[in-house]
Amino acid sequence: MWWKNADLSSRRVTRSIGVRLTLFYTLTSLVAVAAFTGVLYWKLTVNFDAEHLRFLKAKAQELTEDFRDGGDQPGALLSEINKETAGTTLRQYEARVLALQSAVLGQTRGMSEPLPPQAFPIPVTADAITRAAIRDWYADRRHYVLVAFSLRSLATPGSPYTVQLALDVSRDDALLADYRRGLWIFLLLLLPVLLLAGRLVTTRGLRPLERITRAARAVTPARLAERIPLQPPWPPELVDLVRVFNEMMERLDEAFARLARFSADLAHELRNPLNNLMGELEVCLTRERGADEYRETLVSGLEECRRLAVLIENLLFIARAESAEKSVSTVRFQVHEACAHVLAYHAAAAAKHGVRLVCEGDAWLNADPLLFRQALGNLLVNAIRYSPAGSEVRVAVRALAAGGVEIAVRDRGEGITPEHLPHVFDRFYQADPARARRGQGTGLGLAIVRSIMELHAGEASLDSRPGEGTVARLRFPGGASGMQMTELSSD
Repeated sequence: MWWKNADLSSRRVTRSIGVRLTLFYTLTSLVAVAAFTGVLYWKLTVNFDAEHLRFLKAKAQELTEDFRDGGDQPGALLSEINKETAGTTLRQYEARVLALQSAVLGQTRGMSEPLPPQAFPIPVTADAITRAAIRDWYADRRHYVLVAFSLRSLATPGSPYTVQLALDVSRDDALLADYRRGLWIFLLLLLPVLLLAGRLVTTRGLRPLERITRAARAVTPARLAERIPLQPPWPPELVDLVRVFNEMMERLDEAFARLARFSADLAHELRNPLNNLMGELEVCLTRERGADEYRETLVSGLEECRRLAVLIENLLFIARAESAEKSVSTVRFQVHEACAHVLAYHAAAAAKHGVRLVCEGDAWLNADPLLFRQALGNLLVNAIRYSPAGSEVRVAVRALAAGGVEIAVRDRGEGITPEHLPHVFDRFYQADPARARRGQGTGLGLAIVRSIMELHAGEASLDSRPGEGTVARLRFPGGASGMQMTELSSD
């Protein structure tokens, strides 16, 4: 049975928005029309009932007056009833007059069979006739509304006379039945019209989505620069969709461009040490050599292998950082003490280049200490490498609002030109070959720094002016990164 369930699920998923909107429009319109006509039908029924009640009350009052005018004698009342009902078979009403013990004193002709005396409700006074005192009665495929009221003689007090009135409302019922039939026929004829109208309205309303679909289909890996034009104006509901789609395409275009550059740079970075290694080995194998020459070749090859190992390790770190689903584990520690450890580690390299390292300021920070030291160490490596002899690299720590911390690493090197600044955190990017030739870096140091800061929900930035030096800043936000914090001892 699983395939049947899958088929039903597929049908629900693949039902188009156009079909749903058409059905919703049709159903809503039918409900609205049915509700409107239903209210009209109810109002017509209420009016008929009110008219029936009004007629019976008026007729009861009229017969009461005839009874009084006839000296409170039933004969005068019967004479008036016969006069009004004997002239036509289409009588407006039927009437019967009863005396004591329900003795029939007189009644409209032919009234006995369809309207027996016991069919009428309990008699009330003429002034007390309400809807509750009326009874519906069906006989011979006709519909009657019945009422009974009592009359007392003022001259001879005693048991009252009872008058039974019956109003034939079959014509009103026939009118309501015709109305109901007409309503059903109207709704059945209206259904296909509403379906067609709903389909037309939905097709016209979804036409902008079809244009967006065609524009999306035109996008290929070779045409990532395609965008959906904002003119002619889109419906207000789709303006944000068009903008979001264009922004997504810009991000994809930029990501593909970075991927292409990354692939080319990676091939270049891997090719150089491999070519060097193969060239040295080929030269070494061209003839017999001494042990010292073989040893020198092996040492050189080992150096190239170490460079490849560092490159691969850095790439693996960036890949793990970008695919991390959980926040890093943070502890609370003093930044000045952590910076002092990093500066002490790089003191020998700084002394070799004739550069002095200085750290000033302090603050408490919630971060991963190892990742923090790696990020700061990468910045120091670049700062030392590109600083002139006799200068200093200054690490400044300051607390920011809401508990944040900023670490700035300033050097007095030759700086970076403005056109390179937006790309310095890209992988393998070398801002200037003149800067690159001073060391054997892989161009991944700043990319790793950016990945570490993204793990901490922080920000890495770099300001530089040619001839004045460079300032790299790490800004950590306040609070922990969603993990339970522990305080790192300063001992």
